Amino acid sequence: MPKLLTLQMARGVAANIVVVGHLFEAEAIFRGANMPEFAVVYGGSGVDVFFVLSGFIMVAVAGRQVGPLAFLWRRVARIYPIYWLATFATLALAIVSPTVVATLEQGSLWRSLLLIPAVTPPFVTVGWTLVHEMYFYLVFAGLLAMRIPITVGLVGWGLSIVAMTITAPDQIAGSPLLQVITHPLTAEFMMGALVGVLWLNSRMPGAHFAAIIGLATLPIEILVGYLFPEHAIIYGPQFNGLRVLVFGIPSALIIYGLAAAERRAPAPRTPSFMVALGDWSYSTYLMHGLVIGPFGHMLVVLDRSGGMARSITLIVGGLILSNIAGAIAHICFERPTLRWLHQIGPSGGSASHDPQVRDLQFPPS
Repeated sequence: MPKLLTLQMARGVAANIVVVGHLFEAEAIFRGANMPEFAVVYGGSGVDVFFVLSGFIMVAVAGRQVGPLAFLWRRVARIYPIYWLATFATLALAIVSPTVVATLEQGSLWRSLLLIPAVTPPFVTVGWTLVHEMYFYLVFAGLLAMRIPITVGLVGWGLSIVAMTITAPDQIAGSPLLQVITHPLTAEFMMGALVGVLWLNSRMPGAHFAAIIGLATLPIEILVGYLFPEHAIIYGPQFNGLRVLVFGIPSALIIYGLAAAERRAPAPRTPSFMVALGDWSYSTYLMHGLVIGPFGHMLVVLDRSGGMARSITLIVGGLILSNIAGAIAHICFERPTLRWLHQIGPSGGSASHDPQVRDLQFPPS
């Protein structure tokens, strides 16, 4: 089993795309300008990469010859501890930030901690993506428990969502749970899972061409959104569905090409630093919000002129500090906690415990 380091590298890049998007948002807030919708939405394209990666890894690595309980235990161990750390750190920050307090008072602590769908988002801003991830994991564990072939399960899952969307639109509109269940972004997880099936069967024709198309499409779409904001998908009434087309399909093509490259010998060379970014990317994803706010406030105090230098310092410095915070949280908390929970949890079987396989999981991202 290859180490899939190119996908680990892609995960690090995707996490930093999200961080950069939030840094541009923060830069506008501290500058007193309108929120840059373009930067936020297109910066969020890293999430689409995460969802596709998550589907791929569930099929190709995490779900191979593993029982449903062991699978769920490893997903819970992977997702919750560092997420809880980020949540309580956010609550601690709220003590000294009235603005944050006002936002948190409207939410539900237990729903946020357990990643239960709710009207209000989780206290950690990016936690909404983890709500979707936990939904993916529960469905996938159900497929494992029923021993349903992955492709059959994905088709049945997709048809169920379509049927529910058509027959119960009013119920969906009034239920946060049904909104998650029927969300279009689930299609990205399914696309990743299909890539995983092809990868396991070593049937990946046209992978090189697919990767080129995917890598070309994303920057072209981002450029169009920047130069012609009237065409940006945020202004479309069907934003989430369009997002799957604009970001999800190119992400799936990129992951398809990278996964196929891992099948070749020799495997592609990956810079160790980029792989390290992937190793701590989940921690970076969760912790960067705790870095950006205080860092931005500090820059405002030090430089009240609000010039270009301050904006550049916020974006570049915030990106570096976010990754440093992610590395520290990963090395000091996430990795040892995960190792301990794997030791005390139910045995998982073979592939997901293979020492040659990084425990890729995404906050997806």
